[in-house]
Amino acid sequence: MDTIQKSRRERISIEKKKALKQRNKKLTVATTIGALSALLLTNGAARACSAEYTVKKHDTLYSLAKKYEVTVDQIKEKNLLTSDKIYTGQTLLVPHLEKHDVNQYSVQRGDTLYSLAKRYNTSIAYIKQLNKLNSDQIKLGQTLLIPVEQNKSNVGELYTVVPGDTLWGVAHRFGVKQEVLAKSNNLKMDMLLIGQNIFIPGKAEVTEAEIIGASDKFTVEFKENGKTFTLKVPYGTSSYYQDNSGRIVTVIHKNGAVISTN
Repeated sequence: MDTIQKSRRERISIEKKKALKQRNKKLTVATTIGALSALLLTNGAARACSAEYTVKKHDTLYSLAKKYEVTVDQIKEKNLLTSDKIYTGQTLLVPHLEKHDVNQYSVQRGDTLYSLAKRYNTSIAYIKQLNKLNSDQIKLGQTLLIPVEQNKSNVGELYTVVPGDTLWGVAHRFGVKQEVLAKSNNLKMDMLLIGQNIFIPGKAEVTEAEIIGASDKFTVEFKENGKTFTLKVPYGTSSYYQDNSGRIVTVIHKNGAVISTN
């Protein structure tokens, strides 16, 4: 009799577990459908501004966020993820990258991905993705695809350090606070290296002009549309402009000082 009752209790227990499992399965399906409906209703732009991505081996939310220049939380929110775990073969919604026109750029001495990203108001990750780079290393003369800004002068420009330059001197010449210049270039010390490219933040002017010649060791005279104007140059560089008198150049300048000429 005890054996029969025990068997009956076991059967009842098994049936209850089956019923509970079936009920949980239905709830899970309903919850998923509801969540997907909510996603489409409350975030209708998700598929319009996102693309489906199939997770590959070794992918993580962090690597995907870095690749697509979004945050881990944004990916989790779009996919209703409650943890950071993803698995190979899983389909995720990830944002489209913003489309940019691109130009070819030949790497100059002192260029880094950081300085180029700063100059063109983009990110290191985007430059690396455009050029399929696996590291942050770039080489002199290497050709890179770089995103174009519509008004480059609003972004900032690169200045090449010459003998005698100091961080304070460069900042003072271009009307930028020393601490801002240091922060913009991720500098931990005030020492600059000859040939180093320094990002000069803020709006710069771009003028096509003729080089007239050096006024003195610190200033050079230019002519644009028949009118002359002078700009400051680093000490010791005025002889270059004197030697190139009569040449038509594109002058990038800020605060009355030359950043570069092309």
